[in-house]
Amino acid sequence: MTLLKLLQPTCYALNEGAAIFQVRFETAQFRKHLTKLYRDTYLIPLPSSVLGFIGAVLGVDRRNLQDFSCKNGVMTGAAMLGYEGLISETMTVVKMKDWRSFIRTPKRSVLLYRPSYLFAVSSTREVVDELIHRLQKMDFQYEVFGGNDYNFLMDVGEVRRAKYVEADSGTGYCRLSEVQGWKGKGELRVDEVNDGEVSKYAFSYNLTLKTVRRPAVTDGSVTIFVHESWRFLR
Repeated sequence: MTLLKLLQPTCYALNEGAAIFQVRFETAQFRKHLTKLYRDTYLIPLPSSVLGFIGAVLGVDRRNLQDFSCKNGVMTGAAMLGYEGLISETMTVVKMKDWRSFIRTPKRSVLLYRPSYLFAVSSTREVVDELIHRLQKMDFQYEVFGGNDYNFLMDVGEVRRAKYVEADSGTGYCRLSEVQGWKGKGELRVDEVNDGEVSKYAFSYNLTLKTVRRPAVTDGSVTIFVHESWRFLR
């Protein structure tokens, strides 16, 4: 293992600019880090998935995402607005053994049907300004998808300027250990996430989470928790 893999990147968040914007997908799959035997999806895209979306809009090569996000202190998060259900399908994975025979293995794959989200980002003013400009013009450098290249974007809704804050309540997700309660009659899910270590995260849908004070982005009407996006890249 190289020294680079052993060391955690040291990054900083300038927090000079922030934005919140709506996205909708026909289908989406934000694959769970720790699921191996089949493809399951997180309810809400992780910071790394939101970062990948932003990188595609701005033209950042996937191999350079960590350096880009670290250098510019890109903090990201998301909140779910709604979805129309889950799709569970079975696919067959074919592997060749010793170049003589094929092994066919059925695997289950779970997708979200027509999910819509609010994506939140905080970074330098230059990065946020360029992102807002490209989103409003629908001028994307690379194609954007809902997790991978067969889950298509339906549209991008209103793009709003926001600000970075420290908040003790908001929506989206955070470590379960930070949750002190919640308000609302929505849905709370708990999943394991690799954020540099294996941690349990609480994902909220139509709920406001009460937490310790932590980073968030707000536009005055909604507050969404954001996270150091580079720590979730794998």
